[in-house]
Amino acid sequence: MFAGVEVKDKVFIVSLMDNTRTVKAIFKFYKEGFLWFLDHYNPEIVAVNYDFGVSSKLSLTNKAYSNLYKEIIQDFEYRPVDKKSFREKERRIFKSNTDEFWKKIIRKEILPADTPEGLEQRLYNLPKTGIRLNRRLLSQDKKFIGKELDAVVLSFAAYSFYNNKFETIDHEGGIWIIPRYIYVPKKDRETDGSTSEQVV
Repeated sequence: MFAGVEVKDKVFIVSLMDNTRTVKAIFKFYKEGFLWFLDHYNPEIVAVNYDFGVSSKLSLTNKAYSNLYKEIIQDFEYRPVDKKSFREKERRIFKSNTDEFWKKIIRKEILPADTPEGLEQRLYNLPKTGIRLNRRLLSQDKKFIGKELDAVVLSFAAYSFYNNKFETIDHEGGIWIIPRYIYVPKKDRETDGSTSEQVV
């Protein structure tokens, strides 16, 4: 299983994806629950957003989370990805940038995720990647849906890293692993009918 982790306020949003690009679950945890998840679900690869645990608006309340990336490495024996270790695929953790991937698949101005138009833009374009997401997994609380979709993209980044379908972007302090965008024609997308339900 491949895990993508996004943070909203004090809530950790986790998407779990299998090797068929199917999102199996989306969870929400506080910090203790998230650490329990890592211990019990033991995902092979964990991808987090570049600003994982840090929020400019809530920098004081989230200060305790800013070192969680290092805590995962130390306590759960995940190893960070660097340019010398792309071939090693077991128990890895890395940072990605969901905005970079949304730019690739939307290819025009990206509307804010906290608007109905921005959510619909993401939901409409996501299937083009071959990601299989049952919209029933998404929250009924619209303030979380944008971050849940980011978590899905991060789990896809973990999948893409494992399957050597990724690109890297250098940034201050290291690299971001970004899924390589390969367009999947509509006839090749597997749907179960629930993917077309309106959410926004």
